[in-house]
Order: sequence, then C-alpha cells, then structure tokens
Amino acid sequence: MKKKTLILSFLLIFISILGLLFVGKTDNRIIFTLKNSIPLDLRIFIKKSIFFPFYQQSEINKLTKDNKSLSIKSLDLENHIGYLREYITKVDLNLNTNDSIILPQIENEKKILSNLKNEYKLKKFYFIPTTPWQYNGRKPGAYLFQHEKIIFTIDGNGKIGYFAIDELENSSLKFNKIKNNLNKLIKHDSLIHSKSKFGFRGLMINKGKIYISYQKKVLNDCYNISIMKAEFNLKSLNFKDFFTYDECSNNMANHSGGKMVPFDDQSFLFTTGDAQIFISAQKEDSMFGKLLKINYDDASFNSIAKGMRDTQGASLYKEDNLVIMTEHGPQGGDEINILKLDEFDKNINFGWPIATYGGLGPTPIVENKFDFKDGDNNHAVNGFKEPAHWYKSKSIAPSAIINVDNFRDNFKSDFFMSTMGNIPAPGRRSIHHIRFDKKYEKLTYLDIIPIGERVRDLIYLKDQKKIILILENSPSIAVLY
Repeated sequence: MKKKTLILSFLLIFISILGLLFVGKTDNRIIFTLKNSIPLDLRIFIKKSIFFPFYQQSEINKLTKDNKSLSIKSLDLENHIGYLREYITKVDLNLNTNDSIILPQIENEKKILSNLKNEYKLKKFYFIPTTPWQYNGRKPGAYLFQHEKIIFTIDGNGKIGYFAIDELENSSLKFNKIKNNLNKLIKHDSLIHSKSKFGFRGLMINKGKIYISYQKKVLNDCYNISIMKAEFNLKSLNFKDFFTYDECSNNMANHSGGKMVPFDDQSFLFTTGDAQIFISAQKEDSMFGKLLKINYDDASFNSIAKGMRDTQGASLYKEDNLVIMTEHGPQGGDEINILKLDEFDKNINFGWPIATYGGLGPTPIVENKFDFKDGDNNHAVNGFKEPAHWYKSKSIAPSAIINVDNFRDNFKSDFFMSTMGNIPAPGRRSIHHIRFDKKYEKLTYLDIIPIGERVRDLIYLKDQKKIILILENSPSIAVLY
C-alpha cells in the first residue's frame, strides 16, 4: 500500500512538473530553463493536445482574473461618471439655479437613413438629471407626458421635471425641476432607492391631477405595480397612494407593466405585468398580467383583458376605436396586440403563459402548452386572441408605441414603436414604423429607423411634427424629425 502511494505521489509530481513545462507560468529557474529549451511550436502542440484539460483550466483562470479586473475598472469608471455629473450640476457657470438646469446639446445633429431609405434627423440634449441605464442597475431612464405646451418627465429614481416645447428649437433645453415627496413616501429599504431595475414606470396628467406608477414594496422583498396621485403644481407635488392592492411578488424586478393611458372623461387604462408569477396572468382573482380600466376619482376599476406578460407600451387610437399595445415575449416572440373598443366587455385573453410565439429556454413554466414550435395561429386555435404582429427572430424588446399620423405627408394610421435591448441586435435600439391592414390583423408595412441607443419612451408633437424620445445610454432627451 505504501509502495502504491509513493508511486502515485511521484506520478503526480511528474505530471505537475510537465504541466508547468507546458501550461501556465512559473518562477522556478530550473523549470523555466527546461521550458525554454523545448521548441515553441512543440510546446504549444503538447499544451493544446496532451495537456488540454490543464490548458483549458489555465485559460479559465486567466478569464476569471481579467473579468475581476474589468469589473473593478467598470465600477471605478461608474463612480467617476457620478462624480463628473455631480460636478456638472453644481458648478457655478450659470448652468444651474435652484429650480432649473440647462441641458446642453450633445453630438452634432445627424441624419439617419432607415432600412427603406427614408431620411430623418436626430438631435440630442444631455439629460443630466438622470443616470445612464447601464450605470444604474438597469433602472428605467425616464418617461414622457405632454400637457398643453409643456413636456413632463419622471426618471426611474422619481425625479420630476419639465421643459417647454418651444425650447426644442434651441441648442440647449431649460429643464425645470419639480420638488416632490416621493423619496419620503417610498419605504427607506425599498429597492427603488438602489441601483436596480426597480423604479418609477410612468407619468400621466389629467384634470388638474398628476399620476405616477411605480414598483411598490408591500411586504419584505415583495412588490407590486401601484399608482400615486397629487394635485398638479409646477413648484411642488405632494403625492398620496391612489391605486394599490395587497397582492405582491418576490420576483418583481421584471414584468411590471405600468403604462397609464388616458381613455375617457372618467377613466384611464393601466397595464400590469405578470410579476414573474406567470400563471397569474390567467387568474381572474389576480391583479397581475391584466389591462385595467381605472376611475380617475375613486380608483374603482374593471379588468378589460388578461393573459399579458409585460405590456410596457400602449396608446388609444380613437380614429379606429382601438388600443394598440406592445408585449415582451420570453425569448423572442415579442408581440403587438390590438384591443378594439367593442371588445372591452368580452374579457379578451391574449394567451400568456399558455400560448406564446417565443421560446421558454431554461425557464420552467408548467402551464405553457404552445410556443414557437407550434407555428402560426397557436393562439386562435386554443381560444386566445392572436397578436396583430409578432416577431419571429430574437427579442427586439419593445417599449412605447404611438400613432404618428401626418408626421410625413403620406402617414395615415401609422405607428412608431420604440425598442430597447440589453445589447445591440437587429431591430433593437430603434424605432419601428408600422402600418396594418384595415382590420388590424396583418402588418402591411415595416420600416426600421436605427437610433443606436435604448429608446425607453416617445411622444408625438403633432403641431411641430416632431417625435420626442428618451434615450437611456447617453442618457438624453432626443428630437426626431
């Protein structure tokens, strides 16, 4: 037994010495000399063939070390960006007052050519009050709302401000800050206060009131999507809970929805994501995965549709009596859904998570029965409403969707949809110009306008024929025309 142990020990030492000769680095002068006496080509061949496992482990160790170094550098760069932004907003160069800040134009105004060779121009203003998406835990950059001749914004951290539409003609924007009590209202241990995906998800103004949606902490590590309301005031806003409920999810970082859409004199529409409790989108007694119609005054509501995964974009198109919505698929299968006003009392079901045109990948969803492998019409044949359009390729990450009639002379029943994406890919970080047939059952036109950044939100200024965008990577407020 001792003899076998001794032989095994010598064998291991011999293999280790050979490993040092052909893989990795060494400070031992004898081994270093022996190593250099072996022809380089032979060393490389032996290292990558005979000592393949050792070589692979050596490469993994290098990558691990490099990754750690890059993470440290990235954090250091992120901190420096924070310091610079703080300095910019405080420096005494007439850039700042107590109530406003000047947003300078960044980059030169540039021409953009769409996939179908349509020409646009893009102008950017550096959105100093917010933080770049990639340096803020992927928190939403900001959302937009037009009220009269003013455009309002709320960023993912809850900072609210506005600028006059007339300012867009200048080389800088005067951005006016509005004080609010949101930080005091939000629980101190809420993830909204951290660098994370948790944050504010929308803004709406109606009849002297301002509404904001956000991921609300209900219990420890348990959130939902709720709404606060305040009396409209350009100087200070005092928010209070308006629409909330007890149901919550321990996995609410994604799939939150949160889009508010003015509907009629009494009510507005509100989207809620499935909160990553997938089957909740099908349950009548759950608030998740639904389209709700909520009364402006007393927050009473009706559920209009269900089976929705994460609807972040929606708008009312009165000319054709419909609501058009964007839907994030799981892995691919992003959708554009249409709900006609005469379907509001039919409890329309869009199918998620039972039916999808995406792939589930490693995500276990026991309730899912139909995915991209089941082909076209896998919704309708199973009793669900088909999307007006779905994307067969990889995810494009759709966000807002708006009508843009008369933006160009030939635009009629035309829509712009913004897209995001964690990394660039075809169709992402763009605006999709789309048009449907008269029944809104088939896409008849698709053009893609590449922007080069995640586009979180957009609105159409009809009188000026301009599109205002929130770009998250710069970050910036941009103008497309």
